[in-house]
Amino acid sequence: MSQSQSQTERQEYYQKIARAFLEHQTSLFFLPPRDVALIAEWEKLHIPLEAILEGIDRTFSRQLLRKRKKRIYSLSQCEKEILRAYSEYQERLVGKKAALVEQTEKISRAKQEVEACLKNLPQAISYLREPLEEALACLEAEKPDEAVLEALDEKLEEMIWDETSENEKTAALEEVRKEYPGKSDYQLSEIQQIWLVKKIRQIYRIPHLSIFYY
Repeated sequence: MSQSQSQTERQEYYQKIARAFLEHQTSLFFLPPRDVALIAEWEKLHIPLEAILEGIDRTFSRQLLRKRKKRIYSLSQCEKEILRAYSEYQERLVGKKAALVEQTEKISRAKQEVEACLKNLPQAISYLREPLEEALACLEAEKPDEAVLEALDEKLEEMIWDETSENEKTAALEEVRKEYPGKSDYQLSEIQQIWLVKKIRQIYRIPHLSIFYY
């Protein structure tokens, strides 16, 4: 493949993902830098366009069915469904037996990440010990319940937000105000929570509890 062909395919990868997301999220006109960086991560992982587009569609479809509706402002909110679609894509590609091996490896990696976090849990996030321990117990079961792990991940993120200081929340709000110009205060407050929780997860290396992230 020539360099020009490679560059064209790369542009098409980014453009199709952006177009698919923006067709659903009509209040945005372009992807913010963090979403573009996320696409770059998916590209490095060689996640096929088919799985990403399917995951985006599923995220918005599921949102319509949820009792507690949350607006979707970022591609990061689609990542769980994208990884789920990618897992199913791999299963179709390599067969069920190989997919089961892959699933076992994902569970093992998730367990290792949670164990490492618990072993060196910083005092600043010691309040997360309970959901992390519950997740570890679930991962150690013969058949980990993915629905339970997803619920624990949501609980963990709610706890992070509740325990974050007002100063940090104010600083985060200023950041998202710059990145999402023209949004209402209500919309900014929703984006603020998503952005800040993700930032804190990255700072303290708080693992995801859902195995689809591995």
